[in-house]
Amino acid sequence: MCSFPESIIDKMFDWKKQEDKKKEVFFYNKGDHYNNGRSGQDEQFKGRVFHFEDQLVSGNASIVITKTQPGDSGNYTCDFPRDSPSTRANVELIIQKILKDRTSEKIPGASPKPSVTNMNQNNDWALLECEVEGASPEPVVEWRDGAGNILPAEEPKVTKNQEKENSFNVILQIYVTKSDNYTCVSTQKKIYHQISKKIYVQLHHSSTGWIVALSVVSIILVAVVVAFLLLLQKGFIKLKRNQGSPSAPSVSLSSSQLPDVELKQTLNA
Repeated sequence: MCSFPESIIDKMFDWKKQEDKKKEVFFYNKGDHYNNGRSGQDEQFKGRVFHFEDQLVSGNASIVITKTQPGDSGNYTCDFPRDSPSTRANVELIIQKILKDRTSEKIPGASPKPSVTNMNQNNDWALLECEVEGASPEPVVEWRDGAGNILPAEEPKVTKNQEKENSFNVILQIYVTKSDNYTCVSTQKKIYHQISKKIYVQLHHSSTGWIVALSVVSIILVAVVVAFLLLLQKGFIKLKRNQGSPSAPSVSLSSSQLPDVELKQTLNA
């Protein structure tokens, strides 16, 4: 904010960016300024800086910088050099660009939306492929799961694009083992451009493990029953009824067959 306590329509004010070499940002002198033919404005700011002409009468010498970029960050001064004593305002501008889809800005070399494909799949896994074409500078391509976690993938295959000079094609494959939304993300930090494409994978995990386990248990149970029946048939096991409890038989091993072992067990009805 740069202002004066009275009308500045007939005054002079000068905005500069303070660097090793001061840059002319905006100059106004009694209606004459950079946006109506005056020369001298630094190339960095041409066509991007405007003042509030309708507010000059109230002393407002503020300016607006459009299409800001990180290089605009720095310290600025607003001077009224003809005043005695001279008046100066200092302003610090901090520009931090964020990563986002900048397709609408038509930045040369900005990565197009990735192409994602399910290359192969069975009940337990799927092979996904992401392809980015014609990007410059070379993008970083990553796979992320539904929670946004970056997933370990194979080494990306990077080749020079034959149609666009100094641009790259990138292919990145990954094996996934669970049903989820998967996102391929292409990032170009130098131009603050990030773009992505999602794909959903539905896996039907097989029950082979359970089938094997149940089969083993069944075989063991059958073997136990068969062994019991064989021992019963050959007389190694005898069924007896306890006196006073006709409904409660007992099981014992024949002592004539196994002289050193005797086992009795009462089976409760």
